[in-house]
Amino acid sequence: MTVRFLRWAPLVLALLLVAGPVYLTGCSRSLRRIPVSGKVTLDGQPLQGGVLLFHPDSSKGNSVRISCTGPVKSGQYNLVTSAVTRSDTGSGAPLGWFKVTLINDLPGTPPINVHARFLSPETTPVSIEIVDDPQPGAYDVALTTK
Repeated sequence: MTVRFLRWAPLVLALLLVAGPVYLTGCSRSLRRIPVSGKVTLDGQPLQGGVLLFHPDSSKGNSVRISCTGPVKSGQYNLVTSAVTRSDTGSGAPLGWFKVTLINDLPGTPPINVHARFLSPETTPVSIEIVDDPQPGAYDVALTTK
């Protein structure tokens, strides 16, 4: 039995060296989310529909693997995070930079006439940093048709 264990010991040690730090650095902890809401306007008027998508902005250091959505109603939205684990899913969003886009063609609703640059994370000019203590209006989104 001892000889068999010694044969596998280097493999077990290697696995502990690789996986141990990952486990110890917090992969088992939940993603911290904070409440995120704001106003949404289209050409200065409250937007009446659509869904905002907050895409983690890896160019600014945000590499979380989540999806944040905020259905827009009467010019207001509240973000909800969807993640791989149930503990990381719920109201709010994690800290960091996000590119913001709009889903403007939901089934059963008329399409929203918004400029195409707001429909893709590669072209959107809207970039928002979610922080612990935001200034009033920090999460407001202004869209245009032109």
